[in-house]
Amino acid sequence: MKNFNQPLKLIELLADGKFHSGEALGDYFGISRMAINKQIKILRSWGIHLTSTPHKGYCLDRPLQLLKLAQINTYCDGNAPVLLIPVIDSTNQYLLNQIPQLTSGTACVAEYQTNGRGRRGRQWFSPFGSNLYLSLYWCFNQGPAAT
Repeated sequence: MKNFNQPLKLIELLADGKFHSGEALGDYFGISRMAINKQIKILRSWGIHLTSTPHKGYCLDRPLQLLKLAQINTYCDGNAPVLLIPVIDSTNQYLLNQIPQLTSGTACVAEYQTNGRGRRGRQWFSPFGSNLYLSLYWCFNQGPAAT
C-alpha cells in the first residue's frame, strides 16, 4: 500500500478553508515549495478543488470535514471493528483480502478509493471526502436457500 501520509496531512492543514502559503507549508513539512506543489497535484488528482493565489498560498475551495475514527466509534456497539483507511484501492477488495482475520460486522471506511468499482465491476471515480466509501463484511448463519 502506498504511503499517503504527506498528502493526507496536507489535507488536514488545508481543511479549515483558509489560505496557507507554500512557504509555510514547506517549512511545516521540511520540504521545498516545489515539493509542496507536487503534493497539491496529488490532491487535485483525487478530485480536491484548490485555489492557488500568488502571495496568499493554497486554499480548499470549500472547508472539508474529515472522518474521525473515534467519532465513528461513538455510534457503534463495539462488537466488530471499524477500519478507517483514508486512501485505499477499494474498501471491498481490502475486506476480501482480509476475510480469514475478520469478524462478522467489520466495516472498512475510506475518504477516497483509487480503484473503486461500481455495479458490474465498472470503474468509477468519486472525489476525496465527497461521499461515504464503505464496505461491510457479514457472515450469515445460514445460506440464502435456508430461508
